[in-house]
Amino acid sequence: MKRLPWIAVLSLCCLAHAAWSAADEALPLRRLALYIGSNNGGAGRVTLRYAEEDARAVAGVMQELGGVAAEDSLVLLAPTSEGVLDSFRLVRQRAQKVRNSSRRVEFLLYYSGHSDEQGLLLGGDLLEYSDLKASIQEVQADVNIAILDSCSSGAFTRLKGGVRQPPFLLDESAQMRGHAFISSSSADEAAQESDRINGSFFTHYLVSGLRGAADSTRDGQVSLNEAYHFAFNETLARTQNTQGGAQHPSYNIQLTGTGDLTLTDLRAAPCSVRIEEALAGRLFVRNAQGRLMVELAKEPAVPVDLGLPEGRYEVTLEQASRLYVASLTVRPGAPAHLGMRQFAPARREPAVARGDEPEEKTFEERLADKIQRRIQAALERALDAVPEPTDEPPAVPAAEPAATPVPFAFSVLPFVSTAGPGRHVVNLSLNLLVGGQYAIHGAEFGSVINITEHEVRGLQAAGVGNILNGGLSGAQTAGVFNIVAGDTLAFQSAGVFNIVKGRAAILEAAGVFNINEGPFSGFQAAGVFNILEGPLAGAQAAGIFNHASGVAGAQIGLVNVAAGDVRGTQIGLVNVAAGEVRGTQIGLVNISRRLYGLPIGLVNVAEQGEFRWSGWVTEDALGYVGMQMSSGLVYTLLYGGIELKESPSIFAAGIGLGLRIPIGPFFVDTDLSAQHVFQGDPEEWGTGFRTAPYSPVFPTARLLIGLKVLGPLAVFGGVALDCHIPGFTVETPLHQGVPLDLKLGSAHLLMYPKLFAGLRF
Repeated sequence: MKRLPWIAVLSLCCLAHAAWSAADEALPLRRLALYIGSNNGGAGRVTLRYAEEDARAVAGVMQELGGVAAEDSLVLLAPTSEGVLDSFRLVRQRAQKVRNSSRRVEFLLYYSGHSDEQGLLLGGDLLEYSDLKASIQEVQADVNIAILDSCSSGAFTRLKGGVRQPPFLLDESAQMRGHAFISSSSADEAAQESDRINGSFFTHYLVSGLRGAADSTRDGQVSLNEAYHFAFNETLARTQNTQGGAQHPSYNIQLTGTGDLTLTDLRAAPCSVRIEEALAGRLFVRNAQGRLMVELAKEPAVPVDLGLPEGRYEVTLEQASRLYVASLTVRPGAPAHLGMRQFAPARREPAVARGDEPEEKTFEERLADKIQRRIQAALERALDAVPEPTDEPPAVPAAEPAATPVPFAFSVLPFVSTAGPGRHVVNLSLNLLVGGQYAIHGAEFGSVINITEHEVRGLQAAGVGNILNGGLSGAQTAGVFNIVAGDTLAFQSAGVFNIVKGRAAILEAAGVFNINEGPFSGFQAAGVFNILEGPLAGAQAAGIFNHASGVAGAQIGLVNVAAGDVRGTQIGLVNVAAGEVRGTQIGLVNISRRLYGLPIGLVNVAEQGEFRWSGWVTEDALGYVGMQMSSGLVYTLLYGGIELKESPSIFAAGIGLGLRIPIGPFFVDTDLSAQHVFQGDPEEWGTGFRTAPYSPVFPTARLLIGLKVLGPLAVFGGVALDCHIPGFTVETPLHQGVPLDLKLGSAHLLMYPKLFAGLRF
C-alpha cells in the first residue's frame, strides 16, 4: 500500500511524457537552405563554367524532393564574402522565427566554386573556413549539413579534428542533433567539372543520387548516407582517367539520434519514372533543353524510381558496345514507366579516352573520323574481294541470296519495283543494315516518295518527299518534304519542310519550315520558321520564327526564342532567352533571364536588369526625362525633352546605348544617342523627315558622374555634346555657341558642349 503513491506518480510522469512527445511529433520538421555558386575564383584562377548552374540544380532538387520550401531557400550567385555573411544572418533570423513552431530545424549549406586550403575563394575575396564554420554554428539549427564542391574542400571536413563515424542521417525523430560536413575532394585534390555533363562530377552524381539513383534500399527515400556513397563511387570512377586525376570525396559526420537522415523523399514527388526491373545498363536522362538530369548504372532485376520535373526527356542506354535511345514524357499523377521495349538502336558517336586528350571531340573532328573510318572500311571490302592465290580448282558459284546490296537504283513510277530477282525495292525500300539485308549506299530517286528504314549514305531525291526511319549521311532533296526518324548528316533540302526526330548536322534548308527533335550542329534555313527541341550548335535563319532549347551560335529571324542558354547572337525584332545570354541580343525587344554581354534594342529586359528613371536640365533651358534599361553594365537610353518656357517651341526625343561604371556610392555613365529636335507646330514635326535635304537626326554624347544619396535616389551632373556634321545633318537650335571642331578627313564634326544636372531614381 505504501508503494501505491509512487506508482501513481510514476504513471502520471509517463503519461505526461507520452503526451508531450505526441504533441512534439505533431510539429513539422523545418529545413532551411543556403546555396552558393561562384564561377569566378579571382585573379590567376580559371573561370568555371558550371558552378552557378550546380547551385541552381541542387536548389531545384531539394525544393522538389527535399522538403525545402521556397521561402526557406536562398540562392546566391557570384557573391562577395560580405554577401555570404549577410545571407547567414538572414538564415539565422529565419531559424529563430520558426524554431518554436518546429520539432526540429535543419540547415543545409551547399557551395560550388573555387577554394583552397584556407577557405572559399569568392572573386577577389577569401572566406576562411573558420568563419564559415562559425557562421554555420550561429544559425543554431538542430542539424547542420554542409556540402562543399570545390578544390581542397576536404580541409573543411578536418577542421574539428573528429573521427569519422558511421552516419546517422535525417529521420522523423526529434532527438537528432549534430552536423554532417561533406566535401567533393580531399584536402589536396582538385574538384573537376566536365563539358560532357555540363557541371561538376561530384554535384552531378549527387543530384542524380538525390533524384533516386542512390536509393539502394528501394524504400522511396534517399538518405545522406546513400547520397554520399553514390556520389563518392561515381565521382571516383569517372575521374580516374581525367587530367585532374582521381577525386576522393570526404566527410565528417557527428550526429546523435536514431534512424537515417533522409535528404529526399521520392514518394512525395509530383512526377516520377519507374525504370523496370529487366532494364540494365548505364542510363543518361536529358531534359528537353539537352541538360543531363540523371546518370546511373541500372542493375538487372532491380526497379529504380526517379523523381523528375514534368516535361519531355530523352533517355540514352549504354549496353556494352551498343547504344539505344528512347523518348519519355513525365506528367503529374501516375509514374511513367521505362522499359527496354521503348528503346530503339542508335549509332554511337566516336569518342576519345579521357586523360591527356580532350574529353569530347568537336563536330568537325567527329565528321573527319567518320569519313576516315568509311574510307578504311571501303578499302578493306575491296581487299577482301580479291581472291587469295590457291592451287585448288575454282568453287562452283553458290545460289544468289535472297537480298543483295545494290549501289544504285532508279525508278520513275511510285509503285514497287526491283532491280532484279531478289534485289531490294527502290521507291518503297525496307532494307536494314542488319540481319542479312542492306541499305542503299549510292543514290535513290522516286517521282513521289522514298521510304527507307535505315541508312542512305549517298543521295535521295523525290518529286514529293523522302521518309527514312534510320539515318542519312549524304544528301536529301524533295519537292515537298523530308522526314528522318534517325540521324542525318550533311545536307537536307525540301520544297516545303524538313522533319528530323534524331540528330541533324551540317545543313537543313526548306521553303516553309524545319522541325528537329534532337540536337543540331550546322545551319537551318527556312522561309517561315525553324523549330529545334534540342540544342543548336550553329545557326538558324527564318523569315518569321526560330526556336531552340539552347543556342551556341546565332538565331536570325523576326522572332527568336531559346528555351535555355544563348552563347552567341540573337538578331530579330523580338529575342527571348529563358536562360543566360553570353553574347549579344540585337532587336527591338530583347528579353533574357540573365544577360552577360551587349543588348542592342529599344527595350531590354533581364532578370538581373534594372529600370531607372531620370530627369535633367541643360544650361540652354531644356528639360529632359529619360528611362534607362540596364542588364549589368550596359544600358539602353530612351528620353524626351522640352523647352522650359510658358509656350515651348522646341521638343526633342532620342534613343541611345550607354555604359555604366559603379565606383562604390559613385557611378560614371557615358552614352551615345541619336537625337531629333522638333520645332514649331506639332502638326509639322514630320515634315523635317520628308523635306530636309540632310538628316534631321544628329548624334549626342554624354558623360556624367553621379552619387547615390538615399536608397535608389541619386544626383548627377555632367557634360553633353550635341554634334553637327555640315553637309550631312541639319543644324538645330541646340547647336549654338562656339563648337569644338574635329576634322574627320574632308568632313568636320562640330561638337557643341553644354552642362547639365539632374536626379535619378
